Amino acid sequence: MACWRWLPTFVDAIEIRAHRPVREQWLDLSVGRADVVEVPAEQLRQAEQQRLTVLASLPVSLLALQVADTGTLANVKVRGAIAAAVDRSAIYNVIFQKQGDVAASLLPQRLTGYSFLFSADRDSNKAHELLGGLTTGPLTLAAEGDGAMQLAAQRIGLNLRETGFNVQMASIGAQHANLILREIPLAGDDPAAVLEQAMRSAGDLTPVTAKTPAELLKVEQTVLNDKKVIPLLDLPRAYATGARVRDLHLRADGTPNLADASLGAAQ
Repeated sequence: MACWRWLPTFVDAIEIRAHRPVREQWLDLSVGRADVVEVPAEQLRQAEQQRLTVLASLPVSLLALQVADTGTLANVKVRGAIAAAVDRSAIYNVIFQKQGDVAASLLPQRLTGYSFLFSADRDSNKAHELLGGLTTGPLTLAAEGDGAMQLAAQRIGLNLRETGFNVQMASIGAQHANLILREIPLAGDDPAAVLEQAMRSAGDLTPVTAKTPAELLKVEQTVLNDKKVIPLLDLPRAYATGARVRDLHLRADGTPNLADASLGAAQ
């Protein structure tokens, strides 16, 4: 291997420290106790401002709101009112610091080329019209994850209250939450396989046999018309690396590929 001013070191073992706050991971990186650390999408800009060496993937997960279809939410118009009420732009601009892409489709634009056909704009008038003065009773909203996920859930709750919904925040462990904010993986390059995976993650076990973009579009329209899954953002994965890390790349699913990476000896 040709190395410029580096002596490559074969890695004997990999130590993984799980469940550490991002701030502690970054501190470990700065003092040489870690070589690769997480960079949440919402902190990508901050990492770049701190001059960290960052590797970021294409969008590999979908931030989506999963909506139950029981009780008053069995009415598709009520679920449609929820979809129309959510302000994706505020979540994208303020909470996720313009990282990733605003999304209204299950599959990202890079896989299909047609995601622009789905409107991602908030439509308060449509939300009020669909709700039609119905009283839905209290709804519970939970988020899988903390930090930005909780902030995004709170923003969604605010949007829904402005529309006339009575929304209460709940922990993810709460039984039978009506609305759950979650990330759905979008790993892979086969649009049909990725769509089927996304649908399964959202609880829809229908097989996807579509072969053409037109067929995929029809499947997506059918799924999204039910308003049981409301796409919000396509998000990347990112990592920061220490100064001695060489040739680290990310796989298609955004995870680090350590097979070809090496560590340089101190200069």
